[in-house]
Amino acid sequence: MTAKITRSVGISPGVPWAGALPGGGYDGKTKRLDRAVKRFAEWLAAQFELPVQIRFNSDRLSGGAFVVIDGQAELGLNARLIIPESVKRRRMKAITDHKALIDLQHEKCWTEQTPLSYNVLIDIPLLCVKTDLGEQAGTTNPKFGYWGVNTPAQARALLLKKLDPHVRPEK
Repeated sequence: MTAKITRSVGISPGVPWAGALPGGGYDGKTKRLDRAVKRFAEWLAAQFELPVQIRFNSDRLSGGAFVVIDGQAELGLNARLIIPESVKRRRMKAITDHKALIDLQHEKCWTEQTPLSYNVLIDIPLLCVKTDLGEQAGTTNPKFGYWGVNTPAQARALLLKKLDPHVRPEK
């Protein structure tokens, strides 16, 4: 049996809110990004046999697939569009010249060839080593461990390596 996969329409912050909802992007800015996150969701659903939620940031430039373990702690695999160097240079020049910056989501640079970066996110209670927080190490009050990797295969392998053995699937 395959676990259910849903897409988030946004997460209510719990207070009156007039801005974009966190996790409210629904799909990726490019088909390639959307496919990468969908594949992560399918893998998580098969590994854990638990419901998986796909969430994109409201700018749709990054998103991930997340599963909740034991009703509270969450783990996920993320993908993000890499900002092209030409856009970085143009934006740095605008900052230097004190000009208004267009939001990255409205840039016309995103294509199916835009490379992706990948991340693993695991809530601390699910970690094998609770102090191994990756890129979150040294931050104030971290709630999860976070690691960047180069490929989807590395993301999946790292997730399984970092999980507490009692949480890790038996497959």
